[in-house]
Amino acid sequence: MEVKILSNEKGVLEFEMVGLDVAIPELLVAKLNEEKGVEFAGFKKEHPMIGNPKIILKTKKKDPAELVLEKIEEILEEVEAFRKEFKPAKGKKE
Repeated sequence: MEVKILSNEKGVLEFEMVGLDVAIPELLVAKLNEEKGVEFAGFKKEHPMIGNPKIILKTKKKDPAELVLEKIEEILEEVEAFRKEFKPAKGKKE
């Protein structure tokens, strides 16, 4: 996944997630909005078939870039836990 920083000013970060549909950005924005100190987190995609999702994050105090990295790490941990939970038993065919 490639990320392009479009704007990074005090408390406001706007970036583009290259080559993704809206599933990951939607999950990331949901997790960001659960965090205390987030004034706004949202994403937009100009057209469903073209373009890349752009995420905008505005925080009160915390560095938005650090917060995004924390939430991405949290998502990766949840995905790994999900994989372990639903791994098929050895020797069994589905």
